[in-house]
Amino acid sequence: MSAGTKAYVDGKIQVRRIMMFAKSNDPESQRAKDILNQYDLSTDDYECVDIEKRQDCIQLENYFQYICYTDRRKNPYIFINQLYFGSLFELNICHQNGSLKKVLS
Repeated sequence: MSAGTKAYVDGKIQVRRIMMFAKSNDPESQRAKDILNQYDLSTDDYECVDIEKRQDCIQLENYFQYICYTDRRKNPYIFINQLYFGSLFELNICHQNGSLKKVLS
């Protein structure tokens, strides 16, 4: 992983309270965006980056595996309050049981 990739990801996570790294052509990423868009989040709090548009997409996914303690390469990667929250699976569970509103507030 390059120092630039690490600095980019770490910087994004530190600036936004809710940060999602996704792929535009990925159905799970789109579903996660749809869920988060239901919560009226400000652009100061929430940002979604399409990693497919970046030349270092592979390096980004490698870095996500490292900081998320996972061997999966499945998008999206969601961070809340500078901690790895999970992917669509975890987001959907919290959305369905009503706890996501509390997590996001």
